[in-house]
Amino acid sequence: MTVMHSLHREPGRVSIDEATCKQCGQCAEICPADVLRLDGGRVRVDQRSPFGCIACGHCMMVCPEGSITVTGRGISPDDLRPLPPPESRATADQLAALMLARRSVRRFQDRDVAPEVLGRVVEMAASGPMGIPPWDVGCVVIRGRDQVQQLAAEVIRGYEQFLKVFRPWLLTLLRPFVRRATYEQFRHFIRPLAQTYVESRRRGRDVLFYDAPAVLLFHHSPYAEATDAAIACTCAMLAAESLGLGNTIIGGAPPILQRNKALCRRLGVPEGNTPSIALIAGYPATHFRRSVRRGFSHLNTVD
Repeated sequence: MTVMHSLHREPGRVSIDEATCKQCGQCAEICPADVLRLDGGRVRVDQRSPFGCIACGHCMMVCPEGSITVTGRGISPDDLRPLPPPESRATADQLAALMLARRSVRRFQDRDVAPEVLGRVVEMAASGPMGIPPWDVGCVVIRGRDQVQQLAAEVIRGYEQFLKVFRPWLLTLLRPFVRRATYEQFRHFIRPLAQTYVESRRRGRDVLFYDAPAVLLFHHSPYAEATDAAIACTCAMLAAESLGLGNTIIGGAPPILQRNKALCRRLGVPEGNTPSIALIAGYPATHFRRSVRRGFSHLNTVD
């Protein structure tokens, strides 16, 4: 068996260079799939692992001798990189400062974002944590205000159709058959938001993408979860902030894109993948002078 992936149907392949391996067992200790095991003082590849090698590469990254090779499922030894030295990594204070300074930006300078800057955002986000490797998440980079506004216009047309269907009387009719929270979300947030999108567009205002010069649209395969796309988008958000780009996560576009297969094809979203979440980005026209303390709605500690 293997963990299914939209591009990979086979488990990864692990090999050990017996000539250089010191049998320290670090690879066996760290292997999350129990593919590598210490047996009689020797590290062995165990083919009885329920899912086989998931190609996380941890064994290659931890081996002091470089004796482990993992290939397949999108990974190879060529993907290994030196670890940044501790002094070049963000400290807790630096990370806290980045997160505290980051605000949702919806006003942007009349200035494009260079392709290499957006490329760096995507590259940094792709290095972030994931569920089960390899990433089964994709990203569409929509660059330039003209392209962004073309996409906005098509999404707004989808909301015009949505409003024709989900009229107030229909929501009232559906009330006994849906959860209270779902009904309240539709009546008091989703439908009014759709109306705001449509009416603002008619007045020449973009309150979907806020005239941003760039949009990153994250999508996931049927073998991944929306959580994976949200993780990638969150990493992109922090990467964009570190590069001086104002940004905001946008949830309003994907529900319409999910129902517009022709538009997804034009955007290059693979058949079967689900547009999940978007990030608008650009150089901010607003500069905040102070931050604000936030907290979770509930926080419990169990000792």
